[in-house]
Amino acid sequence: MLSRCNLVPPFWVGDRLFTDEDLVLIRETARQFSRLSRSELAATLGEILPWKAPNGKPRALACLQLLEKLEGQGVIKLRPKVRGGRRGGGEAEAAAVTSPGINVSLSAIRPVVVEPVPGEEGRCWNATMAAYHPLGYRRPIGAHQRYWIRARVGGTSQIVGAMLFGAAAKALADREAWIGWTSTELARYRWRILNNNRFLILPEVHVPHLASHVLSLAARRLPADWQARYGYRPVLLETFVETPYRGTCYRAANWILVGHTKGRGRQDRYKEYALSRKTIWMYPLVPDWREQLTRPASAPREAEEEEEEENHAQS
Repeated sequence: MLSRCNLVPPFWVGDRLFTDEDLVLIRETARQFSRLSRSELAATLGEILPWKAPNGKPRALACLQLLEKLEGQGVIKLRPKVRGGRRGGGEAEAAAVTSPGINVSLSAIRPVVVEPVPGEEGRCWNATMAAYHPLGYRRPIGAHQRYWIRARVGGTSQIVGAMLFGAAAKALADREAWIGWTSTELARYRWRILNNNRFLILPEVHVPHLASHVLSLAARRLPADWQARYGYRPVLLETFVETPYRGTCYRAANWILVGHTKGRGRQDRYKEYALSRKTIWMYPLVPDWREQLTRPASAPREAEEEEEEENHAQS
């Protein structure tokens, strides 16, 4: 993410070092293409610099954030923002999945599978999570991966739950201490961690050990799905568990309890609004995760996007 301090070359954004020459190029491009919208200018700069994600796509959103930061500091001038409607406004209503009544052993509903949500089922997934999850649901911003949890019930495949993975929390003192990160390493490599933002087993599904089994399935599948979609493989998973939940399923799936949150929201700059403290759980996806979390690499375009504000999960 971009630093709050002045962007005086040389400065880093993710793993890219910006020099005086880069800043001159940005100024000149903004001047020459002043009629372009902010998004169009950002896309143009992504090609010119060049600044691309591992999947080869220009990092247009990261460029846009950099442009707006430079505008705020008076370095460049951009076209005024076009104010649109509320994000997600006008989306057609969708019905939530019906919660099936299941009270059997895990072996009775195997195979259990974790599958990416097809585009045409996205609204149904949203409605299902909003209807049943204790925290509700708001559309995620930035890179994310939705999953359905399906099981064999009565000879047919039925949805028994849902999951969401997205960007890691911006800052967690206990997490950083456990990893051994400096503040610079946090800013440059946070995108290699994904957060299990939402985990839902439908309310009428009572199957012992199902949740921990699903977590193991997801951990095996997610890296390849994320790489296919975003061009890189994550290294660590994280989640937060709020009382009265104890994280039993995460512990059973070999996640590691590393500490607690501070009990403050990400927008609470002045420490005025206390929230409940949550336990922090981590799961390494590779044996050499500590080494990979400090290995130089190009941050993906999606890593610069802001995450949804409620970056929680419960078990």
